[in-house]
Amino acid sequence: MSTAVEEPLAERTGKQPPRILRGLPWLVWRQHRVAFVACLLLTAAGCVHMLWQRHVTLAWLGPARAHGPFKLVEASGQAYAESFQNAAGLMSLVPVVAGVFLGAPLISGDRERGTVQLVTTQSVTRGRWLAVKLGAAVLITVACSAALSAAFTAWWEPARDLFNAGDWSSDDVFSNTGPVPVAVALLHLAVGVALGLFVRRTLLAMGLTLGFAVVWNLALSGHLPHGFAKPRVLVNPVEEGQPALPEGAVRYDNWTVDARGGLHGFGTCFNESTPAECRTNKGIVAERLEYFGYDQMPGMQWTHAALVLAAALAILALTLWWGRRRPL
Repeated sequence: MSTAVEEPLAERTGKQPPRILRGLPWLVWRQHRVAFVACLLLTAAGCVHMLWQRHVTLAWLGPARAHGPFKLVEASGQAYAESFQNAAGLMSLVPVVAGVFLGAPLISGDRERGTVQLVTTQSVTRGRWLAVKLGAAVLITVACSAALSAAFTAWWEPARDLFNAGDWSSDDVFSNTGPVPVAVALLHLAVGVALGLFVRRTLLAMGLTLGFAVVWNLALSGHLPHGFAKPRVLVNPVEEGQPALPEGAVRYDNWTVDARGGLHGFGTCFNESTPAECRTNKGIVAERLEYFGYDQMPGMQWTHAALVLAAALAILALTLWWGRRRPL
């Protein structure tokens, strides 16, 4: 038997070993594989953690519900609230990671290193190069944010009446479940890529993208989701007091109503020495409750996500158009 070392497969057969990715997609993967792999690994770890926490939640949730409301609240405070709050905080960082660490360096890094000049002097057009890079980043962003959103939603859903006292309109829940995290992550990615294209410096682009993320959170904090649906209304005679909030619903506003249908503040006549006489003088005859039902939540989330996604796609299209027509 010959003892000579066998030649590599490519040299013996004249063929390259099979690859899943070839050509420009393979080059983009090689360029950004550290960031891509890190995102995938962190996503996998986050999903495993949240699905395990869901298992833990279900384990104590059943017995706690069987022992009444007090035991349920006590159990949720010990085993649920803190860990869920921490996970919500981490979920809010998903768009930041997409914009700062994936989007901002995607093009600006090539411009700083001169890679773009090397690539575009070959047979690859600038448009194709930009499209492949954007497509790879979008694919990674959608896959990671969708997986994390699905895991977080699966964890929240069984005990949704406990977290934030069942207020699903809070930023921690509304912005981190369903399609919203995917759309917001894509928007931050698009902003990061656009800034990287225009400012040409990676660190500056990352800093500006981080600033955008801060402004985005400050601008929308506390304002979701009330602008995406019309609140429902319940009315009670003033003698019966405020209507009861339906199960799973979140309160939007409270009013008192006079005989002509005019609205007065909920606290009208509250501090008077004779509240009944005050209400009679003002003609107040009913209590009005405005609320959002739990069944409205998916529609409100999809409306918000669609608007954010439209903005993200517009920014990505502008970036692709600009990059194809301007010198890089």
